[in-house]
Amino acid sequence: MEKIKQKIAMLPESSGVYLMKNSNGKIIYIGKAKVLKYRVRSYFGSNPDAKTKKLVSQIADFDYIITDSEQDALRLEANLIKKYKPKFNIDLKDDKQYPFIRITNEAFPRIFITRNVVQDGSRYYGPYTDVRALKKTMRLLNWIFPIRSCKRVIDENTNYERACVNYQLNKCSAPCVGKISESEYKRMIKRVVSFLKGRNEDIIRELKDEMNQYAERYQFEKAALLRDTIENLQKVSRTKTVFFDDRRDRDVIALYKEESKAAACVLKFLSGKLLNKEIYELKQVEGSSDAELMEAFLQQYYVKKIDDLPFQIIIENLPENYEQINKWLNGRLHNPQRGQMRTLTKMARENAFNYVEEQKLKYLRKSNRTIFPIKELKDKLGLHKLPRKIICCDISTIQGVDTVSALVFFENGKPKKKNYRHFIMKNVVGQNDYASMKEMLNRYFAKADQYELPDLIIIDGGKGQLSAALEVMNKMNMRGDIEVAALAKKKEEIFLPDRKESVILPRNSTALQLVIAIRDEAHRFAITFHRKRRTTRTLTSKLDEINGIGSQTKFMLLKQFGSVENIKNSTIDDLAAIKGIGKKRAETILEKLNR
Repeated sequence: MEKIKQKIAMLPESSGVYLMKNSNGKIIYIGKAKVLKYRVRSYFGSNPDAKTKKLVSQIADFDYIITDSEQDALRLEANLIKKYKPKFNIDLKDDKQYPFIRITNEAFPRIFITRNVVQDGSRYYGPYTDVRALKKTMRLLNWIFPIRSCKRVIDENTNYERACVNYQLNKCSAPCVGKISESEYKRMIKRVVSFLKGRNEDIIRELKDEMNQYAERYQFEKAALLRDTIENLQKVSRTKTVFFDDRRDRDVIALYKEESKAAACVLKFLSGKLLNKEIYELKQVEGSSDAELMEAFLQQYYVKKIDDLPFQIIIENLPENYEQINKWLNGRLHNPQRGQMRTLTKMARENAFNYVEEQKLKYLRKSNRTIFPIKELKDKLGLHKLPRKIICCDISTIQGVDTVSALVFFENGKPKKKNYRHFIMKNVVGQNDYASMKEMLNRYFAKADQYELPDLIIIDGGKGQLSAALEVMNKMNMRGDIEVAALAKKKEEIFLPDRKESVILPRNSTALQLVIAIRDEAHRFAITFHRKRRTTRTLTSKLDEINGIGSQTKFMLLKQFGSVENIKNSTIDDLAAIKGIGKKRAETILEKLNR
């Protein structure tokens, strides 16, 4: 720490980037600063948050790079994070794993899908995180534009005798045998680029002019080919939804984070049309706010795209250091609060949410957990998120005596018995299931910080029990975080808040079978505990009727025989063998119990 303090004292009061290192000299965090001295010193101040405290505990040294401006620091920070991937920085999963469309740098360029970006003059479009969408795009390209896909080398020295079968299928213009000139081929490549940028109307306008010229020169075959191309392009254009009449490029960005998983979705609008969806996984997000996530994503996503920004970048929430980030992005950021653009950010967030859910499902599949009933339960009941953690409550009583409640805990469709709880009712007089339910939930949530909170609560009962549970949830401000459902036994119908009609799932539904299994387990746990309580009370009262038997003797009897019934069926010698009980006392015990 003394070494670090000395270095901080020598830091310049200028903008730059700082690199925190551990005892092995490995970079563990990279940050930017308007004033290096003040920013680095702030890490070692008082009352740091948990994330900063953990980082500082591992810092053994730091280095820094002075920059001319905040903007340079911001760009340098993003590049260094991509290079070093420090463990404490929010990390955007590398683009290199995603496929691109590559247009090669040749006299007659080829177009194909690749995951390797080679700096040889080729042009790349992407990345495409949705591989299915990418393959569909490539099929459209092959359908509309006869671009070659073979690896033939075509130059002045080559002389191929015949074209490949793709020429016969109208999927290639056969430049290898001179069926198309270099200038005509490059004009077609230019149209492919316009297609990838969503500018179909420009292509159609050019093709119509060219078609008319061929028709005027009586070259009807060529005019007919162009006519077919125009029709195909128009079909494609009609399938695209136009959101913006100004035909400008836009990116719509939203994030979703749950526990240690997070994702960002970018909806790409090219020439006003939604043409692509990109999903990126964010790593090392624990303890990070939405604003921090948005800042990290914007930095890393646009650092290599800064010279080719869209007209507008629509974001769901503001990033940290908004003014600085917006200045770096040339004022392109826009954070709508209502209207059509707000609807688009919600759509992007829904896509990010679905990605995170899918990742959780993948993890569960790997762990061989019961996931399909959980997924079906979420879909059928319209739950906000996957109910991986479910608790179920049940009340057990006989004519209002020894009322107890039980709570079972299921995680990923499997019981987690260490989280089971039972409660002896303290404030409920007589048989009152609603009051018992309220007392149990109040006591459970009063110690919520000690428990693993669920995603869904299943109540054994109907609308009345559901209302009692909701009353407690509202009072404890838990309603927004945890969802509730009630399962009525008669028809196995499920009641949900704010819905008049119940949900009745088919008997063969795996979701219903899971809910019933959880309810039955809660019932078993409650009955077992209630029976134990009743037996203990009965047993104790029977032995209490016998004079001259203390608590220690009762304990020894119960430990040895297990129940009053076993004691009654034992012999005098069996009882006399227990320490402290002679033959005379053994006779008295048996006489009293067998009256």
